[in-house]
Amino acid sequence: MSPGEEVTRQVLRARMRELIATAEPGDRLPSERALSQRWHAARMTVRNATDTLVAEGLVARRHGSGTYVLPPPVVRFLGLTSFTQDMRERGLAPSSRLLAFEAGAADAGTAARLHIQPGQSVDRFTRLRMGSGEPMAVETVCIPSSLVPGLSPDDLDGSLYELLATRYRLTPGAATVTIEPMTPDASTQRLLAIPKRQACLFLRMTDSDHRGRVLMVADCIYRGDRYQLTAHVPAVAFTQRLTPSATAPRAG
Repeated sequence: MSPGEEVTRQVLRARMRELIATAEPGDRLPSERALSQRWHAARMTVRNATDTLVAEGLVARRHGSGTYVLPPPVVRFLGLTSFTQDMRERGLAPSSRLLAFEAGAADAGTAARLHIQPGQSVDRFTRLRMGSGEPMAVETVCIPSSLVPGLSPDDLDGSLYELLATRYRLTPGAATVTIEPMTPDASTQRLLAIPKRQACLFLRMTDSDHRGRVLMVADCIYRGDRYQLTAHVPAVAFTQRLTPSATAPRAG
């Protein structure tokens, strides 16, 4: 690829981003042929520029229909914020569909994550989380039954954090989150309304109270095209390493 061709691709991507910025979510972009004629560029160059925007989650191709502008991704700040809170802050209506609910004995793996004895009763449930009716995530939560007596499927149509705080006086004080990319199975793809091989974000979460007691664990699968994760990283760790120790040798 020549330097001139790379410049052309960069210019086309910039022009397409400008086009997307002036469009509304759901609008169909002009065809690749129309854009190549408008901007006097090779059709393949337009296609390659569109491929980049598809990979970035800005547009989506629909076979036999065209290329459409996607809503901007939801930015979730890593911290103790609930899905319901995230949706409300972005002007979306949060909702849930309960997929499974059971109370049973914790297996060894679940017990280790919850810091309880194997065989102790836990409530396990899976929900499809939606924003203004659009599937966003599938989450599976496990919580010791002793912490949430009387919990029923009817209680799980809203924010779990709000439920824990108001009914059970349980307030998370810290969370540990592990994030990795994944390609979900066919069942999850159908629930999230995503195509095959579309990457998702897999989050393993452990919530603890202010005393360090584990309250619950969750495995969450977020749509990669609709979610961005943002974290604030303070410079304390770096400044501590760069600050000379009081016992360090001194010149002189």
